[in-house]
Amino acid sequence: MRLFTAFLLLLLSTVCASAAVPPSSINLDIQASAADLAAIINQSLPKELYKGQGGLGTAVTVARTGPIAVSASDNFVYFTLPVQLTFSYSLYESVPLRAGLRFKARVSATPDWRLKTEVYYTGLSDNLADTFRLGPLTFKPKTMVDNITQPVQRLLAPIIDSKVNDSVQLRAKVAPLWQNAFSPRLVSREFSAWLKLTPQKVVMSPLLAANNQLHLSVGIISGAEITVGPKPDAAAAKPLPPLQQLPSFDRNFHIQLVTDIFYADLVTALNPVLIDKTFGEEKKVTIRSFNLKGENGRLVIVLATSGDFDGELTVVARPVFNPQNNSLTFEEVDFDTRNAGWLVSAGSWLFSSTIRSTIKEKLDASVVEQLEKARLKASSSLSSLQVAEHVRLTGSVKSLSLGEATVQNDRLSVNVVAQGAAGVSLK
Repeated sequence: MRLFTAFLLLLLSTVCASAAVPPSSINLDIQASAADLAAIINQSLPKELYKGQGGLGTAVTVARTGPIAVSASDNFVYFTLPVQLTFSYSLYESVPLRAGLRFKARVSATPDWRLKTEVYYTGLSDNLADTFRLGPLTFKPKTMVDNITQPVQRLLAPIIDSKVNDSVQLRAKVAPLWQNAFSPRLVSREFSAWLKLTPQKVVMSPLLAANNQLHLSVGIISGAEITVGPKPDAAAAKPLPPLQQLPSFDRNFHIQLVTDIFYADLVTALNPVLIDKTFGEEKKVTIRSFNLKGENGRLVIVLATSGDFDGELTVVARPVFNPQNNSLTFEEVDFDTRNAGWLVSAGSWLFSSTIRSTIKEKLDASVVEQLEKARLKASSSLSSLQVAEHVRLTGSVKSLSLGEATVQNDRLSVNVVAQGAAGVSLK
């Protein structure tokens, strides 16, 4: 249908996302597992973690005895570091005491595209003895350990910070997408339709840590337009802007367009319910043919009839947009009595026939059906678009927000905002 051609790929329109329409968000989801993070941290952790004062005149050596364990939940990353503690005092040395030092980290982003970790000591594992002896003296190891957590934390914090960044590689993933976004992309070879983006900024929601996964949602906020014809000139690529971390951001895209519903398509829809159908009870007319046109902001349907009246009847209807329920329907469907004389005068038997309701119901249903088919066509066209090597843009049109309709001679032009989701897949 011609509506599909007009609407395909978010329509062959050149209307850009503007102040009246929210910008579009092209979304990139970045994930890293706690297991992967643990693996790269363990490559950098030294064997000896601390050697120095242990409190109460003792000296202590803290050595790592195994790999660090990493988990992610409740938007924190948790670390358990297995260690061996050896205390000495004068000529005495304790047997090695095994324990687990526990830390947690909160991760946030900085404008220079670094992930910043804040590491906190949360306590010891429960398998440490309550007391130990050094010669004639008895000590409580849990109290002694409090003196060595800060130096161990100072050693651990920069390693964790560096390796979280290595694991996620935030800038490395976003920078190529930002640069490629300035080049128009062919979205329909058949119609020579090009998607042109105007990237404005990059935003990120807070890191989520759950189920042993780290998850970042990044949005490239951009204007968008569809152009038809030769490939548009690429805009000058701008440097990657500072990253903005927001509590949340609108993950939808919104593109304003104008779509055309041609009367020829409405004729096709009305044919089964009008052609050779008889209306009336005591007096009857049969519709042999009809045509549609636009006139003075109304849809005009001229019916050629036979039966108790041989001639032409004219039905008019006005398209009405209802913002409350986002619908476009035909209202004030009635006979045009200006040139019909007594046949459709007040009280005429034609007014009690079902001609008007039949036309209204079918017109309303046809508009809904065609817009839904157009949405599906648009979603299919945007389902996978190559942006760069191993990078695809995927999108779907979830809904259409309608606006006022303009009646033209051969078509109905409807203001539409396509709303959906657009994301980037890295493979």
